[in-house]
This record gives sequence, C-alpha cells and structure tokens, in this order.
Amino acid sequence: MIRDSIRKIAQEHFKPGAAAADREYRPPVENIKVLADNGFAGVAIPEEYGGLGLGVFELMLIMEEVSRACANTAMLMGGTGGGPTPRVIAAVGTDALKKKFLPKMAKGELFAAWSMSEPNAGSDVGNVQTKAIRDGNEYVINGSKMWCSGAQLADVFLVLVRLDPTPGMKGVGAIMIERGTPGFEVGKHLDLIGLHATGMAPLYFEDCRVPAENVIIPAGGMRKLFEILDDDRVVGNPSICLGVASAALEDALAYTRERKQFGRALTEFQGLQWKLADMAIDLEAGRTLLYAAARKAAAGQLTPMDASVAKVYVNEMSQRVTNSAIQVCGAYGLSNEFPFERYYRDVRGFAIGYGTTEIHRNSIAREMILGNYKP
Repeated sequence: MIRDSIRKIAQEHFKPGAAAADREYRPPVENIKVLADNGFAGVAIPEEYGGLGLGVFELMLIMEEVSRACANTAMLMGGTGGGPTPRVIAAVGTDALKKKFLPKMAKGELFAAWSMSEPNAGSDVGNVQTKAIRDGNEYVINGSKMWCSGAQLADVFLVLVRLDPTPGMKGVGAIMIERGTPGFEVGKHLDLIGLHATGMAPLYFEDCRVPAENVIIPAGGMRKLFEILDDDRVVGNPSICLGVASAALEDALAYTRERKQFGRALTEFQGLQWKLADMAIDLEAGRTLLYAAARKAAAGQLTPMDASVAKVYVNEMSQRVTNSAIQVCGAYGLSNEFPFERYYRDVRGFAIGYGTTEIHRNSIAREMILGNYKP
C-alpha cells in the first residue's frame, strides 16, 4: 500500500521535472512540499513528533520508489524524515533537541543535513580535524567540512567534530549547528559528476560559538552513530541505487521495444536480449540482498557484514545496469535528451559515499576473519 502510494506520487510529480532539475543544478524543493502534503515528509520521525514512525524496511521502499523517479529528490528526503540527521536526533537527542527540530522536519518546514567528511578525513573518521573547544556553556568551533549534501538548503546541520584532543575516534563526537550562527558559512555549490540538484557544498567554521546543549553525541560515543549509519547504508545509499537501476532497465526495455534496426525491433536481436536479461538478473540479485538486509535492520539484527555486502553489491550493480542501459541505447544513451546518461552519473558516486566499496570490502573481510560469517 505504501509502495503503491509513493510510486504514484513520484511518477506523477517528480519524474517529469527530474531532468530539468539536474540540468539547471536546481534542488527540486517543491517535491519535498508534495511529500509533506501527502504525509511522507517525516517518514521515519516518531509519531509523537508528527511523523509516520515507519521502520527501516518501509523507509527503504519509499526511497527506492522516489529515486526511481528522481534521485535528487530521494537525496533531499534525507533532510526531512528519511535521513541520518532526523533519525540520530530521534534516537539519541535530548528532549529539547527533539522538540525543537523533529516536528518541523516532519512537516517539511525544516531541512537538515549532516556533515562528516573533511579535506583529510573521508572514510577515516578518526582523523576528523574540525575542533570544538569547550568555553563555559559554549563550544567554539574551527575547521571545515566537504561534500555536505543539502548544505545550500539546510536549516540545521549535524556536524562531526573533535570534542576531545584524544587521538582517533575516542575524541570525535557530533554537535547540532543552525544556519546563521555567527562564524558558520556554507560554501559554493560543488559540481560533481552526478546528483547535480542536491545543493552539495563545503562548510566553514571560524570561531563559531554553539551552545553546549547542542552536543548530540559526546566524544567517544560514535559507536551509536555508526549503528544508525549501518541502517542508513541500507535505507539511503543503496536503495537510491536500486531505484535508479530499476528506472534504467525499465526505460532501456521500452526503448529497445520501439527502436528498429535492419527492419526489426532491437528486442528481436539475441545479443541485446541477453544483455537485458543480464541486467534483470543483476537487478533482482541486488534487490534480494538489499531487502534481506532491510528486514534484518527492521528486526534489530543487522550486522556490519549484512550492511556492507548489500551496499557493495547494489552500488556496483547499479553502475553495471546503468552502463548497460547506455550501451543498449547507443548514441541516444549518451544524449542528455534521454535519461540514461543521467542515471549512470547519479549512481556513480554512491560507491564512494557512506564508505567506499573498498572500505566495505575491508569490513567484510574483517568479519570473515573474526569468525562472524559462516558460508
């Protein structure tokens, strides 16, 4: 029921404008209003704060269907009720932080972002160098952040900072910082290969003073954040890849049915039939893996191995499927008059975000060596 409802909304309202949003580098914020008007803005926010209070599996289905129509909109959903910031606030935030931010997020009236990466700290979170030094009832923040999705839209940011001089992860925590705080500046839009309409930008902090009560994860408490991020590696990153890959196969199949060469539809050529079949096999294998991981996450049984296996496979599957869609459609696959090149561009970065596929392979191997995986 939820899936049918969100698919109808996404196909009718989001898909028609997806190409223009990408081409114009314009975040489709109007789609967030559509979601809010239909009760889908605060999907993972608890009901007591105005959200739907849905679980991981339902959230994954919603993200898949939204990204099938517009990947940029799916990314923006992370700023209301589907992303890590609202879910971290709901899970570990103080009552004051929950009451301040969650009801507005659930209505689509407040947009949130989260920022982990820095120029010298991507997958190596323990190397975070942005410092937050206690000064009375405030923290003074200095440093910079990179690759912050939704930064140009966000009203509030969950920022990973070094709260304690202790080296490595033990000194890292997280703090909530609102837009407009003196000493905090959002940089210019970052132009990457895909996801042009997410408002991604760097963040800069110079003697930025933030109330001490805005600390949401104290130094040494990152394990809790990573537990939430493991869910997000199921809910967010790969579910978007799955949705885009589904759209690529659907559109490629439609194209090959209509396109004729040598007097026959492309679907009559065995070579292309096999390529389409391989795309479907890859897609369904990825969907099976991701759905299984989402069900485990919903039951509180998700392991790092589950999250990493699903993310790696679906990330790489989506690249194969969208690349094959381009190949099947020939020169039209390369044209921005068709969606195929955008599909490929949009999925490419997910194998880097939320931990590179190489980092996740390290995690998989570690779990195997420790005896936490039985073939």
